[in-house]
Amino acid sequence: MYPTNNKHFGFISILAMGLLTACGGGGSSTPANDTTSVSGFVFAAAVQGATVTIDDCNGNQIGTVITTSSSGVYSVELPAEDITQNLCVSSAGGNFNDEATNVSTLAGRLSAYIEADGSGASRSVHLTPASTIIHDLILQHGKSRTEAENLFNNAFGYTSDITVAPDDATNPVSADEVRLRAGLRAAAFSQMAMDIGLTAAQQFALFEALASDLADGTLDGDASGAVPVPGTAQFLPLDISNRFSMAMLNFREGVNGNPGRDQSGLTNDQIGKLPFAMMALTDSYKVEYLPGMMNAMEGKSAFTLRVTDINTDAAVTGLNISLMPMMHMSAMMHSTPVANVVDNNDGSYSAKVYYLMPSSMMNGMSMGYWELKVMIGGMMGEKATFFPDVMMAMGDSVKGTLKGQNDLIAGMMMGMTENRNYYLFKESLTGMTGNHTFNLFIAAREDMMKYPAVDSTSTLSAGTAYELVVTTMSVEVSSDASTWVAATDNGNGQWSAAGITGLTNGSAGTLYVRLAVNGEQKTTDGLAPAGDGSNDYTMFTVTPGGM
Repeated sequence: MYPTNNKHFGFISILAMGLLTACGGGGSSTPANDTTSVSGFVFAAAVQGATVTIDDCNGNQIGTVITTSSSGVYSVELPAEDITQNLCVSSAGGNFNDEATNVSTLAGRLSAYIEADGSGASRSVHLTPASTIIHDLILQHGKSRTEAENLFNNAFGYTSDITVAPDDATNPVSADEVRLRAGLRAAAFSQMAMDIGLTAAQQFALFEALASDLADGTLDGDASGAVPVPGTAQFLPLDISNRFSMAMLNFREGVNGNPGRDQSGLTNDQIGKLPFAMMALTDSYKVEYLPGMMNAMEGKSAFTLRVTDINTDAAVTGLNISLMPMMHMSAMMHSTPVANVVDNNDGSYSAKVYYLMPSSMMNGMSMGYWELKVMIGGMMGEKATFFPDVMMAMGDSVKGTLKGQNDLIAGMMMGMTENRNYYLFKESLTGMTGNHTFNLFIAAREDMMKYPAVDSTSTLSAGTAYELVVTTMSVEVSSDASTWVAATDNGNGQWSAAGITGLTNGSAGTLYVRLAVNGEQKTTDGLAPAGDGSNDYTMFTVTPGGM
């Protein structure tokens, strides 16, 4: 549905007349006078005065040449028989107000590919950066429509839909979330061009270069190295796959001290999934994210970082690497616990993030997005940023929560307090029937941004009114909530309870875990232990011998 406002009134009228002509005004599926229409926006933002042509994808023009309106609209009447074949729509020239730079700019080529459906019905076809890249993958690189769309989806994290009319993210006129999201994604390409040093007018050459890079399956350069941007002296950065996500963030939040230009009003859970590119460049290093046995998911996610010199590609050892994960939700942000990064002395670094929540649910509903900064040399050092797609945990339990009683922290509301949360993450379950070892990682919340690991030497909320110096700490595990096994403190939040009985390999069971800090037993509700099992411990469903 197009908005009923002055800016788009002309487009609505054109579409209505085209549809009435196509349908004969009486609902017949046979086009009246054997004509039909192709209409839509030319959008980089809206491009006015662009020349639009349609051909049979072999260079044979069909229909008349049309110039877009002041709002970027075109509409072309075609013989009905022509729309039953594959068609290509292209625009050239015209002017638009670039979203990232706010500069009036001469547009380059935008295109879209229409696969024949045999219906002869009128079509809404919007020309965007996404449609142009997919068009080029098909026409210039020999991909099928399905192959091209899958390549694009894998690279940019969303499925392009030429029937969705984008809305300008810097000056939206609709409240339609789908249209706003389409406009925001188009703006991210404008921001990406600016981020890598291209002018607003050169972003059209960027689309062509992205299709060339993506033609071999991944955005990482081709067999000869970095891909040139046609008509410029520049090449695509080898981490260009990561730059779209970064551009989306920069457009929304700003970069280099400049405010973000996004006025779409979309919240972080409405912008769609950001692509998880696994290589990022800093000034000095190439940083690669190598997944572990499992992809990123709620609970423990172990992975490896491989760091090489950006110029020589030689492995770099001895770096001080730390992690800063951040969940961007609709109305708030929060971090999550991490383990110390371990230098393997070969250019690889072992890392773990303990995710408190997924970024999307099993039904696909977005919760927001995770941003993972890899900091080399501390807060003031170089940073590589990734956007892992964190899946919802399935099957066995991955974490539990216990709360302090008199162990408090500052609350969300000024002057208020809340019980401190202790998060217990399943690290692993090893051993055989009758003799299992349950390994845990334990962290505590100091505030929304700090979740330090906890062991018997920790100081929590240091230097605040809620400082807690840990002098004693006990962790106990049981398979029946009656016989308890004391866990060993291995330091840095790692605890191991060995010699657990009552579990059978291959069969689901329950482990009960209780926690005391400085003699205070933590409970599920922050109240004193009831002694009847209702709040005395957290429970883990486990399947020995599984993951």
